[in-house]
Amino acid sequence: MSISADEARRVRVVTAAITAFSRHGYRRCTMADIADAAGMSRPALYLLFPGKEAVFRAVAAALLADAAVAAEQAWPAGADPVQGLAAAILAKDLLIQRLCGASPHADEILAVAASLTEDLHHASAARFANLLTTRLAAAGKGDAAELARMLTNAASGLKHAGLPEADYIADVQRLAALIGTN
Repeated sequence: MSISADEARRVRVVTAAITAFSRHGYRRCTMADIADAAGMSRPALYLLFPGKEAVFRAVAAALLADAAVAAEQAWPAGADPVQGLAAAILAKDLLIQRLCGASPHADEILAVAASLTEDLHHASAARFANLLTTRLAAAGKGDAAELARMLTNAASGLKHAGLPEADYIADVQRLAALIGTN
């Protein structure tokens, strides 16, 4: 399946906007900054997106969709639940944590994301919790939905704890190991 030229340009803008927002922060980033990063004019950018908020939402939607797919692929049906859980959490959150770690504007970007993309984050969390519920139930965890909710919240807390990457990965693995205990 091929994508249209406009869709290809939108993908290019979203990719470039990640760099622009990381470099400038949300408030200081302009449509000109995004257009420059995407290698297009501001008028061409405005033909694709009505403003910076729409670009930001498109970035969040793309990152969250990619993270959800990565999590689902990281924990295939029938995989060991401890290894699958750790792999799913890391597949979902490690890229975003790395992006935040690389930007001096991460706190501002996360605050803006909390207000501008709250609906997208709720939908992403629900999708992840559904994956966990399905996999945990298949692994024989009778309280799968409640456990999935708790694990989703714990994973979110770890993601936002500001830990060095090695500590974050180790903590995710420790969290996952907890479901292996009876």
